[in-house]
Amino acid sequence: MSSMTDQLMAEQLAQHGTMQFAITAPTFRIKRPGARPLIFEGVELAMAMSFTPSLPNWYEVNLYRTSDQRFVVAVRLFFQSEAEQDQIRAWDFETLDQALEKLSQYDAGQDVRVSLDQADLSLPPAELAAMALELRARVDSARRHFASLLGEFFFELDTIKVPVPRGRA
Repeated sequence: MSSMTDQLMAEQLAQHGTMQFAITAPTFRIKRPGARPLIFEGVELAMAMSFTPSLPNWYEVNLYRTSDQRFVVAVRLFFQSEAEQDQIRAWDFETLDQALEKLSQYDAGQDVRVSLDQADLSLPPAELAAMALELRARVDSARRHFASLLGEFFFELDTIKVPVPRGRA
């Protein structure tokens, strides 16, 4: 199990004495920074990952439907370096359209690390400008990386039929 997402299976729930009836859907527990975990029963509808061994980080996007017919989206950012901590953001929505809209509005530029040392503040303006340009290029690269993954995710999602209860699209 991932350190960021736990899927509690029926036999685990039975061991903890919380299972009263047969469970048809697994329970997911998604840790969120600065917020309570998002816990729900449901199924994963779709997943896409952008792992490339040559990149320092990659994304994973997940879409779930809960047992009460809500939709959960999660964006995970993984790092090659063990010195970096993986990140996750997750949200739940009433409708599939709201969940997909949240994904399309996600700004991967916020995931770019800024490494500005106090000593850097005394650099000449030309060097600071060069650092700013390098940061802008990294932000643009992160946005393109995520947009490429999201394009693949939406394309694959359009090829499958996701049944949506009436009045919940």
